[in-house]
Amino acid sequence: GIATDAAWSFKMTVHVIGDEGCRCFGDAMRDLDNKALIRGNFILLGADTVTNADLRPVLEQHKRQAKFDKGTAATLVFKECANNVRTGNELLIAVDRRNDRLHYHQRLRMHHKESRYQIPLDVFLGNSCVALHHNLLDPQIAIGSPSMLSLFNDNFDFQTRDDFVRGLLINEELLDSRIYVAMLPAAQYAHKVNNWPAYQLVSRDIINRWAYPFVPDIGLYKLQQQYVFHKDNIYKSPEAHVSKVALLQNVVIQAGSHVDSGTVISDSVIGANCRIGKNCRLTNAYLMAGVTVMDNCKLEHCVVGDGAIINVECDVSAGCVLGAKSVLPAKTTLAKTLITSTPSRRRSEDEVAVELKSIGPNAYIVSDLTTGDPEDSDGEDLLPQQALCIPKMGDLLAPLDEI
Repeated sequence: GIATDAAWSFKMTVHVIGDEGCRCFGDAMRDLDNKALIRGNFILLGADTVTNADLRPVLEQHKRQAKFDKGTAATLVFKECANNVRTGNELLIAVDRRNDRLHYHQRLRMHHKESRYQIPLDVFLGNSCVALHHNLLDPQIAIGSPSMLSLFNDNFDFQTRDDFVRGLLINEELLDSRIYVAMLPAAQYAHKVNNWPAYQLVSRDIINRWAYPFVPDIGLYKLQQQYVFHKDNIYKSPEAHVSKVALLQNVVIQAGSHVDSGTVISDSVIGANCRIGKNCRLTNAYLMAGVTVMDNCKLEHCVVGDGAIINVECDVSAGCVLGAKSVLPAKTTLAKTLITSTPSRRRSEDEVAVELKSIGPNAYIVSDLTTGDPEDSDGEDLLPQQALCIPKMGDLLAPLDEI
């Protein structure tokens, strides 16, 4: 049964360690080092990483390398990915083919494919056998040595994991520390969900069962069956009410949701207790819990937050994100727009003022006000620190330059 399939979860004890002084990834690593809670090799991954990978071989590889090279600080785990899709987690790296030692690390742009790469000449002059990998995905998984924590404590400018990698590559001799890499097998799944394009991609992969056993019908949540799996990757809760509706492919409908006749749904996720009216068309739409969509609406490549209401004859497409409890007036047409339900206020003197345009009592357009290009940032968090607009949904099958 489900309890047997998920028996591994009962053997796991979770200890939550908090500290009010931690403001970034680097602070958390320094706090762990100060508390001396980790004394051996450890697996490091973010809460937003989705994976079914067996990391035991990678851990053993790291241990063998650490015996040979006492300066082994970490082994970074990567996976090959498609060249035509970018979610902001793709990389170009240069490694020594003889021992998988990392010599160069560069994040690739999210929206525009590079026409050329600039790699320091020293990478090739100092190493006789270098391999370049430009089609790699960084799922933010690493095997760390105990020295990794102390390196964060000794270098307070290490705020993110990318800071750590960059710092070690630049100061390898000074710090006497090195980084190695490991590749996941093609059959194993791993991806980081840190923006809406990644959310869309991982949702599609889960629905298509690439992340098995993490599939909707496995019933890990509350250890009870949540969906019935039908052909064409249709996952429908027994408690969902669907009447004369065309469910084409790759659809998830949660419990308590009601879909009226004449509606066509494909490649979409419908949250719990949603209400969708008649003659609607949903394609690549992600509806959170309690969303109401009135009659004759078209939703395409969008995300709709909890409790939002979309009135009759609305057209929401081309990468819109509607915030929780927002109310879209009837016959509204939106494209590439972020909507919030309330006027935002500046929470501190350092934040950028947000220019809001009201299109209804509970619907305000958030402008794309930024102080710089988010893709210029080398940090782990790809969302710009002073921008309120998040990366929007796109067509995963479209050419890269058109997203």
